[in-house]
Amino acid sequence: MNRLTLERRQVWIYLSAILGGLVVGSMWASTGHFFEMLLWPTLILLLYATFLQVPLLHLRDAIRDGRFVAAVLTGNFIVLPAVSWMLVQFLPGDPAYSGPS
Repeated sequence: MNRLTLERRQVWIYLSAILGGLVVGSMWASTGHFFEMLLWPTLILLLYATFLQVPLLHLRDAIRDGRFVAAVLTGNFIVLPAVSWMLVQFLPGDPAYSGPS
C-alpha cells in the first residue's frame, strides 16, 4: 500500500481502529494496561502522519530546513496560542475561577 492509498483511506482506517479498540476493551478489560502504554507513542505517530505530512524517511531533511522549523515553531508556540487566547476572551467566565465572593 502506498502513501496516497493510505491517505485516501485514512478516515476509515482510524474509524476501524477506534471500533476495534472499543471491542477489545469491552471484551478483554485486562488488556487495558498494555494498550494504555502504547497510547502516547501511537498518538504521536498519528498526529505526525496527519498534520505534518513529511514522510518519515525525509524527517532528517525537514529538521535541517531552517525555514520549515521556524514556521513550525512560530505557528505552534506563537500564532496558535495568541489566537486561542483571543478566542477565549469572548467566552463567559467560569464561576469556579472567580474566587471567593
